[in-house]
Amino acid sequence: MKYIKIFLLGILSLFILGFIFLFFYSGPAINLDTAGQFEYEPLKSIELNQYEKEKQYISLSDETQIAANIFLPTISKSEKVPTIFIFTPYNRSIVLPDLAWWEKAGAKAFTGNWGPVFNGLPNRKTLNTLTSNGYAVVVADMRGTGASSGFTSAMSPQLRKDGIEMINWIAEQDWSDGKVGMQGPSYLGWIQLAIASEKPDALKCISPSIMGSDIYTEAQKQGGILMTKWGKNFNRQLRLLNLNALDRKNKMPVFPAEPVFDEDGDGEIMDEIPLYTDLAEPLFVTAAKPTYADGVVREKNTYFNHTKDHLKNIWTAEIAKDWEYRDDKLVVYGDTMSLEDITPGFFVPAIKKSKIPILMTGGWFDGFEGVTKLYASLQGENPAHFVMAPRFHMPMTVPPAYKELFDYQGEYEDQLLSLRIQFFDYYLKGEENGFDKIDPVQLYTCYKGWESFDSYPPKSTTYETLFFNETNQLTKDSSNSGLDIYEVDFSHASDYDAEKDNRWNMATTTDSLMIRTQLDKKCMVYETSVLENNLQVTGHTIVELFLSSNQNDADVYVYLSDVAEDGTVYYVSEGQLRAGWHRQVEDDEQVNFLYDIKPDLPWHGFDKGGYHDEPLANDTIISMRFDLTPTSWVFQKGHKLRVSIAGADFENFEFNPTLCPDGKLENCQSTKLNIHRGRAQMSKIELPILK
Repeated sequence: MKYIKIFLLGILSLFILGFIFLFFYSGPAINLDTAGQFEYEPLKSIELNQYEKEKQYISLSDETQIAANIFLPTISKSEKVPTIFIFTPYNRSIVLPDLAWWEKAGAKAFTGNWGPVFNGLPNRKTLNTLTSNGYAVVVADMRGTGASSGFTSAMSPQLRKDGIEMINWIAEQDWSDGKVGMQGPSYLGWIQLAIASEKPDALKCISPSIMGSDIYTEAQKQGGILMTKWGKNFNRQLRLLNLNALDRKNKMPVFPAEPVFDEDGDGEIMDEIPLYTDLAEPLFVTAAKPTYADGVVREKNTYFNHTKDHLKNIWTAEIAKDWEYRDDKLVVYGDTMSLEDITPGFFVPAIKKSKIPILMTGGWFDGFEGVTKLYASLQGENPAHFVMAPRFHMPMTVPPAYKELFDYQGEYEDQLLSLRIQFFDYYLKGEENGFDKIDPVQLYTCYKGWESFDSYPPKSTTYETLFFNETNQLTKDSSNSGLDIYEVDFSHASDYDAEKDNRWNMATTTDSLMIRTQLDKKCMVYETSVLENNLQVTGHTIVELFLSSNQNDADVYVYLSDVAEDGTVYYVSEGQLRAGWHRQVEDDEQVNFLYDIKPDLPWHGFDKGGYHDEPLANDTIISMRFDLTPTSWVFQKGHKLRVSIAGADFENFEFNPTLCPDGKLENCQSTKLNIHRGRAQMSKIELPILK
């Protein structure tokens, strides 16, 4: 018994010592794993917690209250500093209520923070790296989001005006040296491009990530086909976030934004969030008036009333419903809004004129593949830099499965952070750190590694054509005539893991390999012979199908894949197009001929007047020529290159309404796609080969 007591006392002592250690622990040290790529000497020693956090409301000219977190580096007490501004609709910081003790201990061990408040953007690593390097960081909730007041619609032009006001406010602060840079992914990348098109004086550089060129085709209707799963998931995610919901069970958990101030003055911030009273959804804002866990009545109910403003938001699903054609006008709060007001491709002329430096990044597996158009159209005009890696929209790094597959060295998140700090140091601090000597284009080529170029697409890229033949092969021989008949399997879905994820479902975290070995059994497949040498494809593959059908319309999905020696089929890229949009128009029409958009790729207008209701009626043979998402991939010796063709992507995209009028799988009509071959109708693919 004595030894048992001693043993238990020892365990208790260790437990107490552990908690004492955690109490003073600042979290793990930050060491960037760049594997030598973009390594930057000043970041070899990053000091933790070299900042003070302030929260406040910033009043805009229309009296909208913008919730902001301000992180001031220690150096700002003695000298003025440049600022990195992050403007977000996804909550600048969050509250995780009801954390169990072991969750608090775990949070402290991994982040140095017990909670319940956690900074959202930037993450701990980025925040400490920036402040340790002498930058102030301002993170603000857009109007209609987080703890800010007001209401908004997705990508409203008003947000651009708000952002400019925020930048001007930052430049006027005592701690600011008047120079502001911006960073952030996706929606946060869009707002940077929008603001840069107005070029407020204090904005000196921007670093947008994973944002495309055309909001209609990339965020709503790829190939003119509605992206159902992404649209539904993103609408729900954004709505719950903007209404400060609490949903731990959601695939992407949702937590309320951190309140700006402690209204009842008890030193607790968590009790400023009202009780969740809605039984149907995890919301508090649908209540007539708020109730609080501490039972104290607030005088102003600031957090509750600001969140109640957000109920007036126009959600993305509402916009999608009214935006059937690309040239449709949208009425938002009584104002007419068109594509020119919200899509990044139309911001390019003003951004060019501004000459603002840009560090633009994207992912080979991201849904916003038009990032290549943005960069290619800006290069040569702005100091523009471009990075592409094998990443998805989420997570923000290369997933472990792909790191292993490609033998990827280092952590992409760290490599990009290192390069971004070099970029900011050069353009905000004026440091001669060699950033201007780095080649402007950095592409990660799958199975090869990082490559540097002076332009995108690389100048050494040439297109080579492979034709479809009667034995389902891809060859350089174009003499094979005939047609191949594919019976559409409407149950085909580009789902790659237990959660049915793919590159288009951008509101979730994708981390599994995209393998098509079983999926391609529902497709028409063509492939090359075994490759005798490595073949590098860098850029946009173009496919042209000469098609007829027993139906009047069709949707076509084309997948480019890599067949390994063991037979595993690895997804590389894809494209899709509704037959009603098969007619090509000048690609510069997508920006109303304001400039020469690059690279030159097939474009189909997607305007109401350009749609053909029955393109395949009366056995008509049409040409469907469209590009696939960009890639940089080495098809290795001993592998095969494969093209697979489907007529549906179940649940990821809407069914063609002509073929499945009620949208139900069991009621889709029997559909045959006739793929024509021969001199008059040469179905083929054009590969961008880098030699």
